[in-house]
Amino acid sequence: MNHSHEKPINVLIVDQPFDADGNETPFGRRWGGERFTLTPEHLAALQAGKTIAVDVMSEYAVFLKLGEGV
Repeated sequence: MNHSHEKPINVLIVDQPFDADGNETPFGRRWGGERFTLTPEHLAALQAGKTIAVDVMSEYAVFLKLGEGV
């Protein structure tokens, strides 16, 4: 249960992509989704402290960075 004072979950590890087109998802109801695949080059860039910028549906930008201690 997510109470209003708790930070919402916005990153999950899942076994496979799920249908988010108007369906209930682990994040709540969503109306779209895209799948991105990271290459060894992307992973090396993340490990070197870089940030990966991802264009989502030609509408949003998502930025991926490794967590501290990784």
